[in-house]
Amino acid sequence: MNIRKYIDLRLIGIIGSCLLIVSQFSAWYSGLTLINIYLITTSVAIEDSFLYLFPLISGSICFIGTFLVLYKLEYKLNSVIINFIGLGFFLIFIFEIVPKDFPYIVSAEIGFYFAIIGAFLILLGIINVLKLNNNLEEGS
Repeated sequence: MNIRKYIDLRLIGIIGSCLLIVSQFSAWYSGLTLINIYLITTSVAIEDSFLYLFPLISGSICFIGTFLVLYKLEYKLNSVIINFIGLGFFLIFIFEIVPKDFPYIVSAEIGFYFAIIGAFLILLGIINVLKLNNNLEEGS
């Protein structure tokens, strides 16, 4: 069974980007979404509060990067660069915020898992885009 006949594998990056964006609005720890945590930390004037928006920002950047390769296959190098920039923002978030909230990882909720799966799918989408042949027709 050839899965490529039924599904365009370039859509993996779009699905990963959407999961990363949805994770922003899903519960992460103790029933709070990242938007709620951002609003709480902003009201207390914590300097790292903007970091809670990074999954939304990186998901949006990766969505644009993946859409480029769907629009025109010749933009695949630009798409990969944009996706790596988006994943870089997400890695900053993971390495900066998650160690602070490490005791709460045991009780992580669906938003955390959406973000991890989304980042993994974006990475798989990048690998798939790099494997694409330039001789493919743009319609396929």
